[in-house]
Amino acid sequence: VQIPSEAHGVENTFPDITLNAGPKVMEPVGTEPQEGGLFNSDAAALAEELVPQRNSFALFASAPSADSGVSRGYPARQGSAGQDSARIPGVTKSNSLRVLEQASLEELASALMTQLTKEKDRIDMQLETVQLAEKRLEERRLKVEELEKKVLGMASGVSDVVELNVGGKPMSTTRTVLCSAEGSLLAGMFSGNFDDGHKRDQEGRIFLDIDPPIFSKMLSHLRLRRIASPNCPAPLPHVPEEMRAEYDMMIKYLGLESFMYGDVGSSSDIFERISELAGVDQSRLQDSNLVKISLSSTGGVPASSHQEVLGPQGFHERSLENSYGAHPNTITVKFLKYRVLVEGMLLRAKLTDVLAHMSNKWSFCHGNEVCQMSYAFTRQEPSTGRLDVPGLGPAFVDEVTWTFPRDFCLEHIVLYGRVAIK
Repeated sequence: VQIPSEAHGVENTFPDITLNAGPKVMEPVGTEPQEGGLFNSDAAALAEELVPQRNSFALFASAPSADSGVSRGYPARQGSAGQDSARIPGVTKSNSLRVLEQASLEELASALMTQLTKEKDRIDMQLETVQLAEKRLEERRLKVEELEKKVLGMASGVSDVVELNVGGKPMSTTRTVLCSAEGSLLAGMFSGNFDDGHKRDQEGRIFLDIDPPIFSKMLSHLRLRRIASPNCPAPLPHVPEEMRAEYDMMIKYLGLESFMYGDVGSSSDIFERISELAGVDQSRLQDSNLVKISLSSTGGVPASSHQEVLGPQGFHERSLENSYGAHPNTITVKFLKYRVLVEGMLLRAKLTDVLAHMSNKWSFCHGNEVCQMSYAFTRQEPSTGRLDVPGLGPAFVDEVTWTFPRDFCLEHIVLYGRVAIK
């Protein structure tokens, strides 16, 4: 059947679609249609769509009118859909022919459009499945290539073994490991351009005047970086606090700071920087398990609100304060996922209590280093502005402490410096 461009006043939106149903063969009811006749998979599917449509049409045509109480009087063709659908709950081979023969062109077009929509949805789903499979295959290919590069890189570096004497302890590694931090002093030292200038021991090993424990921690991390991946990064070495300052000095001297810790950036608001790196609200650093604030005694806001003192604006008409009368008093901030190098600070006292309950002197403990600081708080100048912290070394730490000989009442605490991932 070729659907005409216009039929019964309804514009045909599929002028080029031909329903090729084969020769028109009428089979006796109850017999199977012959192969190549009207009944095939496409015709059966089309008949499936026509049954519910013709059921709905028959019910509408025979429904009583709301105002007359009589039938709407729509004419029913011989073997009407209403009669047939009552007897045909579904489409079978024996009745599909009859359904198609009795359908109007409008019904055929509607059923065909429904079939086309279903077929399009099925093809879209198959295409999406194929695209997903291609994406997974590409990801696996990239992983295999990355693994191949690592294996070949490790194999190529094995032959070039470097024998070291680190502070009297023999160590062996490959030149590839020592040069993995491109642009660092360590990589330049072992690039091969300066081998003749190295000091050597009696066995010919290159001598490095560095304590073996701290060098071995760094070397272990460089080795792990060779086999690390984005899903399994190499952990930073665990360095005891008593070795931390010396370790940090070695890392900085060898030019490994950025390689080990990432870009520590320029001096900035430390708490703001941590919130940016972690993607959390700066006033909720403790709730996010990034810092932990501890007071020797508390008489101000509840402990759950202490973290707000580190926020962009701090408190307003409230303060982080000790239990007045208990001396001395401490504030400790422990950094749980980052390490910091403090270069300056800002303290803002609560205006109403600044004269009676804010110490003008305090000691600041930065890891194992302590410096003495002071500021004359007044009602006119309740904030220190930025105060540089004097005399601190280059070590990154994960804990700082203020010790006040008398009371404190702080609305805002800002630390300035650099941040490194633990």
